[in-house]
Amino acid sequence: QVAACRSAAEAPPATPVALRVSTAFAPFSTRLTEEYRRTMPDLAIAEVRSAFSSEGLAQIQAGTLDLGVVLADDAYRAYFGPSPGAGKTDSAVRAISLLQPLPTYLLARTGSGIRGVTDLKGKTVAVGPEGSSVWKLGNLVLKAFGVGDVTVKAIGSRETAVKGLRDGTYDAIMLPGYVYPEAFTETLLREGGAYLLPIDGPAIDQMRRESPFVRVVMIPRDIYPGQDKIVPTVGIDMMIVCRRDLDDALVYRLTRELFEVFPRLARVEATMRFLNLEEAPATPIPLHPGAGRYFRERELSR
Repeated sequence: QVAACRSAAEAPPATPVALRVSTAFAPFSTRLTEEYRRTMPDLAIAEVRSAFSSEGLAQIQAGTLDLGVVLADDAYRAYFGPSPGAGKTDSAVRAISLLQPLPTYLLARTGSGIRGVTDLKGKTVAVGPEGSSVWKLGNLVLKAFGVGDVTVKAIGSRETAVKGLRDGTYDAIMLPGYVYPEAFTETLLREGGAYLLPIDGPAIDQMRRESPFVRVVMIPRDIYPGQDKIVPTVGIDMMIVCRRDLDDALVYRLTRELFEVFPRLARVEATMRFLNLEEAPATPIPLHPGAGRYFRERELSR
């Protein structure tokens, strides 16, 4: 647990301070909001619906959101522009901390004959809603492996994906790995209706050269019944971001509390147990001054 100096100047204000937090990337974001409410009762925290990372960033730019969890590649585009050479925009987005990548789980239906990504040719694969991390990564993976003649279905819920795999509607599904364990997938795997597939090899190395925010992630063993081996996959770095003009002292407190409550948040996603605090300030967009102050003080206190 990270400790930091708490001066009298940082005492909570007498009147509640409003803070609008995105709901994207629940349950992680939900648990983070709960912890902020518990540790900072002086804040009047309101949850703002954001379906995806890009929507939350647009809300911050519009001034209707204060803080949210987003994908690093989306944050980079929100700050620097939509394409290389587009030029820096007047972005309202600033970083609080880099998080671990959000992994993608690839599951194949038992009896489908799928033993690797290349076997998805001619198959039907369900991914997340258009614009989601799994939708992005699913299409990148299929392109990297040169898988043609594949039917990609964008679906809206984990339950729908698992049901479709069970009844044969889909041959394989890709799921975001930040929810674990959960009943739909766990039951399917326990019953032997599906199995996890690795996403690795030279094609991923090439994909990472072209998409620098994609990371190699290891799914820890024993996440699901019968999974006794570590399974390699891919993910995209996640970040916590905020509004540029959010009060410096408030962002300092939000950053400090993030790392003090993180052990409880890490239970939501297995890979987040290994958050590297040394890499947390290495964000692809500038840190908010309040977050920068926290990381500087933490470094000096070591």
